[in-house]
Amino acid sequence: MKEKWYVSTAQIGMLIFPVIVATADLLVPATIFKEADRDLWLSPLFASLTGYATVYLVFQLHQLFPKESIIEYSPRIVGPFLGKLCGLLVLFNLLYNVGYIIREYGEFIVGSFLYETPLLVVIGTIVLLCAVAVKAGLEVLARVAQVFVPVAVMLYALLMLLMLPSMKGENLFPVMEHGIVPVLKGAYTPQGWFSEVILFAFLLPYRVEKETGMRTGLLTVFTAMLALTLINLSTFLVLGEDVSDLNYPFYSAIQMISFADFFENIDLVVMAIWVTGAFIKISVFFYALALGTAQWLHLDDYRPLVLPFGFLLVVLSFWTAPNFSQLSANLQTFAGFQTTAIFMLIPLFLWLVARLRTGKKAGAEGMSSTRAK
Repeated sequence: MKEKWYVSTAQIGMLIFPVIVATADLLVPATIFKEADRDLWLSPLFASLTGYATVYLVFQLHQLFPKESIIEYSPRIVGPFLGKLCGLLVLFNLLYNVGYIIREYGEFIVGSFLYETPLLVVIGTIVLLCAVAVKAGLEVLARVAQVFVPVAVMLYALLMLLMLPSMKGENLFPVMEHGIVPVLKGAYTPQGWFSEVILFAFLLPYRVEKETGMRTGLLTVFTAMLALTLINLSTFLVLGEDVSDLNYPFYSAIQMISFADFFENIDLVVMAIWVTGAFIKISVFFYALALGTAQWLHLDDYRPLVLPFGFLLVVLSFWTAPNFSQLSANLQTFAGFQTTAIFMLIPLFLWLVARLRTGKKAGAEGMSSTRAK
């Protein structure tokens, strides 16, 4: 199945950036602090290594199969059975992750802003909005990201500057008091977010440019790592060890911004940024899920699957966890490992087999040419 639209590599990078950052910005500080303590700002540096590795693998596979997604070229690399199985595992994890993301979105909106609104209404509204965007196609999603992602980044940078008067430098020291092990443990969960760059494998076949574009992929991971590092650092400098007692530490830190009793209560800015990022993230996952499933089933169009998946995602968002506490516990225990295991190891497996088969083919061709001489 081949869609007609085309997007630039830069637009794809802007689509993937909120995939890593959008939900992590609010949840990561408290999650990492439980393991890394005051060194929580260092953990994204190590977690991003998973992102770099996944980007490298995805772009290497894309060079071999430039017009196909990971769902399409998996059977060509490891055979029909294993290829279908690899595709099914990727699709299942996409489905599980987007259900998880939608639930995180709903819990934040209801718990921080719309206290009296039923969770079902909040979740149903965002799923409906994302379904409309997904049906509109990849070009629409790319243009939305191209407009809103730079604005969101600038607003976040402005918010961090406004937090400077509330920051306490003494909170940062001593650095790595307990060595590097807690920092590495703190990288356990966020590495799952970085491995989500596997979504490049669904979007790259629709690029306009001919070059590989790996530089954009690596730059996307780097900027996401830098964003999470600065978010963790600014949050801890403002709140100190109170980070561990809050569900959304970065949001709480921003609430402390106040200038001359006039410039304050900027919660709506945070909500607008976060909702926009969550919308793009959910839409990209939703698009990859619908498109990949259509390719897995050899359908001509993914659009008939959008509405059924929308209903399924609403139901799945409630199945992921009974409450926010269990949602956070699942996130800290197995969500990061599960996502990394599937989203990084499957491309690694496919790349190794492809390299092995390509090497054998090249060797056979070399022997044939030698004999011909």
